[in-house]
Amino acid sequence: MYIHPHASQNRRVLLLYATGFYLLAVAFLAPHAGYVQGQTFFQVARDSPWDRWWDWAAAWCSVKIILLSLGLSAVMAALGMMLKILRRESLGNVALLFSAGSAMGFWLGTYYLVKALL
Repeated sequence: MYIHPHASQNRRVLLLYATGFYLLAVAFLAPHAGYVQGQTFFQVARDSPWDRWWDWAAAWCSVKIILLSLGLSAVMAALGMMLKILRRESLGNVALLFSAGSAMGFWLGTYYLVKALL
């Protein structure tokens, strides 16, 4: 039985895509506290004051920002890996660079989470 040399890489790409889309679905489809007032979850997380501890609505919105950035990073990493498998090296490197750039959302979400809880 012949196994394609890229079979394990293809599984890894598929797993990254599935994980990324799952995290993006949770980030976009899970309800958040600002929905009733017409605010986005970025606004709810950003508008949490430092003097109000344990703001659970802002904390959940901060977790959604973290999930969004992790999901986007996983999808972009999978795209970069897929492009490298298809021998589109320069496009793959650009996609992997965007994957690393979306990690800034992780740190922003972590900052908002600490701000909401402490």
